[in-house]
Amino acid sequence: MYGEKLNLKDFRNYRQLELGLPRGLVVFEGENAVGKTSLLEALYLLATTKSPRAGTEQELVSLEAEPQFGAPAFARLSAEIVRQEGAIEAEILIIRDGEGSEITPTNSSRKRIKVNGVSRRAVDLIGQINVVLFSPEDLDLIIGAPALRRRYLDITLSQIDHRYLRALQEYSRVLAQRNGFLRNQKERRRAGRGTTSSLDELAIWDSELVKSGVYIIRRRRECLRGLNERAIGLHANLIGLNSPLTDAMQPSFELVYQPSFKLAGVEDEATLTQHFEAQLKLSHTQELQRGVSLIGPHRDDFAFMIEGADIGIYGSRGQQRTAVLALKLAEVGWMENQTGDPPILMLDDILSELDVNRRQYVLETVQVGAEQVLITTTDLALFGNHAHLQQIAALYHVGSGRVTRL
Repeated sequence: MYGEKLNLKDFRNYRQLELGLPRGLVVFEGENAVGKTSLLEALYLLATTKSPRAGTEQELVSLEAEPQFGAPAFARLSAEIVRQEGAIEAEILIIRDGEGSEITPTNSSRKRIKVNGVSRRAVDLIGQINVVLFSPEDLDLIIGAPALRRRYLDITLSQIDHRYLRALQEYSRVLAQRNGFLRNQKERRRAGRGTTSSLDELAIWDSELVKSGVYIIRRRRECLRGLNERAIGLHANLIGLNSPLTDAMQPSFELVYQPSFKLAGVEDEATLTQHFEAQLKLSHTQELQRGVSLIGPHRDDFAFMIEGADIGIYGSRGQQRTAVLALKLAEVGWMENQTGDPPILMLDDILSELDVNRRQYVLETVQVGAEQVLITTTDLALFGNHAHLQQIAALYHVGSGRVTRL
């Protein structure tokens, strides 16, 4: 899979961009804050319908964009993607709030999506394009809140498994309703109006939560197992210990799934369902007291471990960076295994964080693992011999909202 064309209109600092992209290694060079990362962001947005860095989607619309013919200002981004199962054109239009009269209370969507020229929902676009993005901010995967790690798993799995995406949407809906019921019961008890039927009603919500929650838990565990199998060797190579002479010295690296209840020895879906239901029943009293759901995949987490120690707590910044890089490189192979088509790999200004040996290993690895690799950098010298780089990569200069081939 690779992006063949990328078109942007009033997206970030790009007023108008039409960019053709080749397969293989593509390097975008330029100063900081000139729009390199925005190119990767656009492709990520087209794959997942979410920005990896914007606080709100309104930030994506250029400040210079203006309303036209009574319609509000908007950003448009589109790409033509070549896939094994056939080419696809994806388009997202993001409308700026508070402008024009086209948007009404009954038509309040701020994001319009098209697939091959036909209007679609976000769920219809997710999974059509697969991407893996690694940026310096991904260190938060290790040191940040559990919600960030859950989001990582959700985005990764949703790209390759539509049943997972539907289960996630259903789980979120039921969870919100169950929490509303628990809050209501908490207030009734405070007011002295508690009812004996609350446990019976809660059992009904349990059944709905388990239906979608079991699949989420199972797929998350399978995903982490698959990623772990690949990440172990990649991590060993990145720390320079993958040789017969040092095998005994290799620190054990592991991605450890941490569900909200114990799953030791539980493999099949039927047993997992029974465990989930039993744990929910055990938590009923505490949930009614606190007014919130305490058990389920919305409380899941996973940890990056070396020699049994959580490197989010005990690891150095260098160890954390290496662990996340191993995860992202593993993700490329895992996604290809799941879909039969390698995802587009995007590395945002990470070479400056690595020493010479690790840079070389990453460059060699990504050229084998992905059909298209997009890398941003402020310094082409980080790639070593410039003449050799010109032979193996397509080079582009980015500046002031323009992209030119070198």
